[in-house]
Amino acid sequence: MIRESAPYWIGRAYRESWAVGMFNAHHLEATQAIAMAADRSRAPVMLSTTMGGIKHVGLDYFVAMAAVARKRSAAPLILHLDHGAHYEIVRECIESGFDSVMIDASSASYDENVDLVRRVVSLARRHGVGVEAQIGETLAEEGGEVIERKTTVEEAVQFVKDTGIDYLAISIGNTPGQLADNAPIDVPLVKAISAAVNMPLVLHGGTSVPQATVAQLIAAGIAKINIDAAVKGAFRSTFQRHYGVDDPIVDTRVPFGEARSLAVEAVAERIRWFGAENRAD
Repeated sequence: MIRESAPYWIGRAYRESWAVGMFNAHHLEATQAIAMAADRSRAPVMLSTTMGGIKHVGLDYFVAMAAVARKRSAAPLILHLDHGAHYEIVRECIESGFDSVMIDASSASYDENVDLVRRVVSLARRHGVGVEAQIGETLAEEGGEVIERKTTVEEAVQFVKDTGIDYLAISIGNTPGQLADNAPIDVPLVKAISAAVNMPLVLHGGTSVPQATVAQLIAAGIAKINIDAAVKGAFRSTFQRHYGVDDPIVDTRVPFGEARSLAVEAVAERIRWFGAENRAD
């Protein structure tokens, strides 16, 4: 189905020089905020969860929240698994109706990475699901330690050839999990990899990348950008304001509602940065 087809939208973004935003939805209010921003912006977005997100709310809860969001939204909401850690969780997500999955074995040996990705690609093809994988390391997901090994052009070419993935995540100086927008991005490396592999590239840690650099990266071949910290930041700042005082508010719906509104604006802002407004035609 084209409406939620990840390869369709990411491929189109790549050809037209814009990017699909992937936003992690760790709970109900974040899910609502992402869907509301997509609807308002008339933009296709990837509504994503992580291993930590699944642990927090449960896969069945996430799928149920996403189903309601999709029902209420006129914009395409593409269900995506971010940084899937093993084959079984990818299988569960695909069988639960996800449109896209990332299998991340980037910290393993090259051969182990390729073998696992091939298994996922074989399964995903039978279900019409898009597959993302990564070569090179940028490990800071959900509070982890930053360990960087930049992707090389040669290994990117070989990895794409060996796996048959739909879009490739690369390490280029990006810093996932960070709110500060000062990541030392290697734009020439993106251009070189894009020219060599001729397929959509994925940027993780998009919150840490300044707007001007985002535009350069999209022009260079990035067609999917992951955002997590900006959404979390909207909730964190609201909670700090309400609960960092001597007489905090009792009704938790108030800060959650305010945080949701801030998250809508954060998502909508990134959608504008990515050139994805009014693309859901």
